[in-house]
Amino acid sequence: MRVEVALTPVPFEDYTAKLVKSFLSCVDDDFAKIFSVEGGYKEFHITPLLDEEGRAIYPKRTVKCSFCTAGRPSGKGVVPLPPNASFELSGPEELVNKLFSFDYCKLEFGRKVIEIETVAVEEVDLDLGEGSGLWVKFRGPAVLRDPWRGPGEELRTRFLPSPSHLFSVNAYSLFKDKYLEVLWKLERSLVEDHSALHSAGKVWYYYDRKWLPALSGSALFWVREADEDVKKVIAHAALFGVGSGRAAGFGDVVMNFVRGPHVRS
Repeated sequence: MRVEVALTPVPFEDYTAKLVKSFLSCVDDDFAKIFSVEGGYKEFHITPLLDEEGRAIYPKRTVKCSFCTAGRPSGKGVVPLPPNASFELSGPEELVNKLFSFDYCKLEFGRKVIEIETVAVEEVDLDLGEGSGLWVKFRGPAVLRDPWRGPGEELRTRFLPSPSHLFSVNAYSLFKDKYLEVLWKLERSLVEDHSALHSAGKVWYYYDRKWLPALSGSALFWVREADEDVKKVIAHAALFGVGSGRAAGFGDVVMNFVRGPHVRS
């Protein structure tokens, strides 16, 4: 579902998905209930605010070369809010359909008052196409879980977009009883193209007054083989995003199958 909104154009010093969460919670208490539950695997996903070309709006610093050693940014992260933007969400139909109406909210963030109102609501066609390659574009920061962490081991974020890292949360959501088996299937089925060495990279995003690292860019995979389990994982990722924090606006991806030796950046 895509929601177009008009909002107060002011500088914003945080991750704009927080604005989306606050707006949805204002619209209906059922949204607030989803956001109030910490942890777990929610079948619900939102994006940050998006500009007119579908690019995520949030304070960021992009590391522009492979293997750069650029350190953590300093200072505040600020992004100007445009007068018109959009966001997308996926979730239970009975919940998402509550946005088929005019909605208006006045929100307070620090000393700023931001007014948001719905301009239009439309369903998004999720057609992945056909082809021997799978192109994955990150529209916002992706925070990937470590699928190989053992019991009691420290939870770490993974930054290489291998199939088992990228789709681990989706595999767990769908196949808890054979999670590791599906991870191995993903590793065998999807082979990263060499272009991923420069098309995917690190981005620093500003959240709760901190600069934090995440995965950004894009990656192309060649499909060696894909059984029904792998196809379901890919479809789930296209709908609900990848990695941790999908209900908080992280891990949003645009995915398409492509034909032949074709690379997009």
